[in-house]
Amino acid sequence: MRDAWERAGAAWERAGDAVARVFRSMQEWTPRRPRLAGALLGLGAALMLVGCGLVGVVLGDDWELAKLLLIVASVVVILDLPLILVPTEKQMLVILPCLIVLLVSVLVGFRDSVLSLRGERTPVTVTEVTSFRKPITGGDDHTCGLRLPDGRRTSVTGTKVCTAYTRVGDRIHVYADPHGLVAPTGTAPVITFPVLGTVVGTATLLLVVAASRTMGQRRRTPG
Repeated sequence: MRDAWERAGAAWERAGDAVARVFRSMQEWTPRRPRLAGALLGLGAALMLVGCGLVGVVLGDDWELAKLLLIVASVVVILDLPLILVPTEKQMLVILPCLIVLLVSVLVGFRDSVLSLRGERTPVTVTEVTSFRKPITGGDDHTCGLRLPDGRRTSVTGTKVCTAYTRVGDRIHVYADPHGLVAPTGTAPVITFPVLGTVVGTATLLLVVAASRTMGQRRRTPG
């Protein structure tokens, strides 16, 4: 057993050394066109974060493992891009907020954007009520299982329509996408696609410019 732990520790140490060497080589890498390379890195990071956010929203609450993998991928992007670019403190004050905004804005705003475009106020039947404690802020919250008029089943959490007084069999109204792309919400959507697109586009542009300028500061070494 002890030998197995020692072998596992040695393997972990070798893996850590390999990752460190990769990062050092990437930090020392000076492309022929550094500004273009930096712009492409920034654009790739933006697309990755937006994609993870979109997939996470569309998957809903039934794909916990897939959503966990998306979270890990997003964290890797947010942490690794600054390690690759090695920005100054001022550049970091632009790059890091842009990365966070790109992820959070999609997670928060995509469902509202879809519902504001084609959502309908829909009567549904409560099939289940589950109460739980909020892990961070404390207090009680509630999740209601719902049956839509077409027979589809979904759920809504933490809204004015799902409370401690809600009971199985109650008829309530939610805002739902008739095509089922996103989960319903108990309150009217407030974020539209133009607003979400402006936020995502601005953050992407700032990230691309900052990454391009950061990479452009590297000096090519002869040979």
